[in-house]
Amino acid sequence: MKREKIHTNKHITDNRSINFLLHHISDNDLQGISDNEEFTNLISDHTDDYFVFFFLQEGSAKVRVDFKEIEFRNGTFFCTIPGQVHSIISLSNIKGWVLAIDAVFVKNEYKAIFNKLHFLSINPLLSQEESDELLQCILLINKKYSLKDKLLCQGILYDLASSYIGMIAEIYQKGFPAIKSNRLFEITSQFKTLLSANYQTMKRPNQYASEIKISPVYLNEAVKSTTGLSVRDCIQNEIILQAKRLLYYTDLTIKEISIKLGYDDWAYFTRLFTKSTNLTPSQFRKTYLK
Repeated sequence: MKREKIHTNKHITDNRSINFLLHHISDNDLQGISDNEEFTNLISDHTDDYFVFFFLQEGSAKVRVDFKEIEFRNGTFFCTIPGQVHSIISLSNIKGWVLAIDAVFVKNEYKAIFNKLHFLSINPLLSQEESDELLQCILLINKKYSLKDKLLCQGILYDLASSYIGMIAEIYQKGFPAIKSNRLFEITSQFKTLLSANYQTMKRPNQYASEIKISPVYLNEAVKSTTGLSVRDCIQNEIILQAKRLLYYTDLTIKEISIKLGYDDWAYFTRLFTKSTNLTPSQFRKTYLK
């Protein structure tokens, strides 16, 4: 069966001059924006090279992020980071806001928090105070965003967006496991960056520890304390995730995928994948392409 390659949104097509997109969404206007390119791209499986923040005030939404289905109800939010495969499965009686913004305008300390969501499954429920504060901020952003000449208040827009994103990062961080020091957090962030770039060639914890210039034991302590997973588990999870993407979005054979992921022995790769997912690569492909 021929599959189309996964679509990647490489630009925020509305208001490119400010790399910024804001939509208010509700059941009443969903039909009106359904023909909008950005909204259409949200529905189908895709990746973005920018951040997307969805604040759900009312109703419920079901999304798929890297093959995991997540359901959100009123008084919560979710975000996707550049490179994640995601789509909207369903929306019901919704009211909320979608903010998309170029990664360059998201502060590094906030990026570090959002990158941890790659490892952790956190679905924060907003308090009334948090919800009210987010709403006040997004309404102020919308007021400036609605001006005809957005370039006149470009700096203010970015400052307001940064405050909004910072509030979201703070709420996510409250749900993270307690860590002993910022150093452990920094090490985990370094490891995650290295893993994303080198999972095809670096399969052992000591390779990452060597790059960061710390001991494998200390690296494992840092990653375990901030993510709840061992370094070895994180490496395997990344490889399995990339394997799933290749199985779903390409026509590569199992052997070709194995080699692409750095395994010359495709039988070993098949055993690794099966142990992790309880499905062989072929079974996974058939199951998700039904």
